[in-house]
Amino acid sequence: MFTRRLIRTLLAAVLVTTALWPGAARAWHESGHRIVARIAWDELTPAQQATVADLLARHPRFAEDFVARMPAAIKGLAETDAKRRQWLFMHASIWPDLIKEEVKSLGKQLAAAGGPERATLERRFADAKQYDNGSWHYDNKPIFVDPYAMPGQAAPDPRTVGIQQALPAVLREFADPNLPAERRAVALAWLIHLLGDSHQPLHAAAIFSAIHLPQGDLGGNRLGVTTPAARAAPTNLHMLWDGLFGADVQTEPAQKKAIVTAHPRRTLQSELAVPAGSTLEWRIDRWLDESYRAADAVVYTPGIRAALLTPLPVGVTTPPPVALDSSYLQTAKQTATKRAALAGYRLADCIGLAVPRP
Repeated sequence: MFTRRLIRTLLAAVLVTTALWPGAARAWHESGHRIVARIAWDELTPAQQATVADLLARHPRFAEDFVARMPAAIKGLAETDAKRRQWLFMHASIWPDLIKEEVKSLGKQLAAAGGPERATLERRFADAKQYDNGSWHYDNKPIFVDPYAMPGQAAPDPRTVGIQQALPAVLREFADPNLPAERRAVALAWLIHLLGDSHQPLHAAAIFSAIHLPQGDLGGNRLGVTTPAARAAPTNLHMLWDGLFGADVQTEPAQKKAIVTAHPRRTLQSELAVPAGSTLEWRIDRWLDESYRAADAVVYTPGIRAALLTPLPVGVTTPPPVALDSSYLQTAKQTATKRAALAGYRLADCIGLAVPRP
C-alpha cells in the first residue's frame, strides 16, 4: 500500500524529470512508432503474430490503455481477427508514451487536488507510475561544437537507466517464459517502443555549445529551429525530427509501403547481419552508434554548428531559432526513412529470438 509520503516523493520525481525535459521526447511521434511496428508486423508469421497479440491481451493495463482506446470498428472484431491483433501490436508501440503522459496528467491533478478525490488520484498515480520510466527513452552521447563547452557538462547520474541498458533488459524479460505473462506483456510493449526510440538520432546524441547550450540541447529539445513552411512558428529540433512521418493515421499504410519499397530487407543485409555469438548489448550498442553518427553527420549540420558558435548581440540572452532549408528537410526524411526500415526489421528479428518461426 502506497503511503502519502511515498506518493509525494514519486510526484516530486515526476516534476523534476519534466523540468529536465522541456517538451515531449516522443521518437517519431505516434505515426512513426506505429509505422515501425507495422513494418515488423508484416515480417512476422501468422503464428508469431498470434503469440505476441495474445500476450499483449494479458497486459495489466489492457482494459484502460488498450481496449478503452480502440476504435469502434476494431473493438467489434473477434479477438482472433488479424486486424484486431495488428492494431494491438501497433498500439503497444506508443503505450510507453501514453503512460508517461498519464503520469504527468495525474501529477498535475494531484498537485491541485484535495478532499475525497485525492485518495483516488493517489491510487491511479501510483498504479501508472510503476510502469513509467522516463530515462529509458534515450541515451544521449555529447557532441561538442567547441572545446569550451566541455567543462559545463554535468556528470550523468550513475543510477539512471537509459535505453542502452533498458532495451536488452526488456527483451530478456519478454523472452523469459518463466516470468508472469503480465510482466512479459509490459516488456513487449517497451521493446516495440524502444526499438523505434533507439533508431531516432536525437535519442542518441546531444550537442553542447559554450555560448548557446553549455548544458547541452537535450537531444534537440532546447534547440529552436524554423522551416520554410513555418518561419513564423518556431519549433525545436527534436520535435522536427519526431514529426518527419506526420501525424495522420490514414497515411501510415502508404508510408510503410514506401519505406519498405525504398529499403527492402535484402538491401540492408550488411546492417542487419549479426555476428555469431554477439550479445544483446552488442546489438543495441551498434544501433545507438548508428543513430549517434547520423546525428553527428546529418542532424547537426555545419549550418547549425555555425549558429551555435555565433556570439549573441549585446543585451540578447536568448538565441534566435536556427533556420533550416528544404534541403535539410529532404535529407532528414531520407535518413529517417532508412532508420525506420532498420528499426522495423530489427524489431521482427528480436521477436524472433523469443518466438521462433515454426
